[in-house]
Amino acid sequence: MYKKPSVARGIKQAYEHLLSANLRNKVPPWLHAMRSTPPADSLVRDPSLFSTRGKLEFENQAIDQSSAAQQTRIKRTLPPGCVSIHHKKAYLRSKSNKPPKIEFPEDRLRKEFYRNHPFERYRPRSLVETTGKNPQTWNRLSDGTSQITGENVIRYQYYLMQTKGMSKQDAYIQATDEFYAIRAREEMNAKIAYQEACFYGAQKLKKPFSAMQLVQEDIEIRKSVGAFEARDEEQRMRETLTEKMFTANE
Repeated sequence: MYKKPSVARGIKQAYEHLLSANLRNKVPPWLHAMRSTPPADSLVRDPSLFSTRGKLEFENQAIDQSSAAQQTRIKRTLPPGCVSIHHKKAYLRSKSNKPPKIEFPEDRLRKEFYRNHPFERYRPRSLVETTGKNPQTWNRLSDGTSQITGENVIRYQYYLMQTKGMSKQDAYIQATDEFYAIRAREEMNAKIAYQEACFYGAQKLKKPFSAMQLVQEDIEIRKSVGAFEARDEEQRMRETLTEKMFTANE
């Protein structure tokens, strides 16, 4: 396992070298603490030694395509006796400790879909699971039990490309055609439900959670409370009259 050298230990060693060379005369207080309790090594591993790049099938295909493109690229020819030398400071910099970039084939499909359908990102999604099982095969876009989102279209397009052997454009056209049909059916069901609600006496509010709606709800609550109080008062009056009638008969 590779471990990065400790920065604190390097500072301690550098200051001890300065003291041994008589470049520093005073020993700082922190040097005694570092001598008695030396700093531990860093547990951060270099990600370049543990990279998984090139181990998946789609990554190998991308590497082959990039190498073929480099071979076909026209190289710049230099005059005889000349050598190409780079004088940029970027070539002298040490590599920073950054994790390797993880890319999946669905990332490009997702970027293209949401670029063409930006409002799908803001569509509310239901987190309720009816069956508790996620479909592993995407032979169709919708199974009728889950909500259709942009992620379903992306996975279905990738399934068509890998299983059916379709091109990226053809798979995109087929997946979006089925997606548009499902969205049109959902809009039609919403319109029919709205018409049925109007026929049964429902009233449409101008703006949800507006001041008018809150006032209307307050009025309805007061009416309900008044009705319950009137019913209780009537019940008490009946009980009082019944007691008086029994008392008079006795």
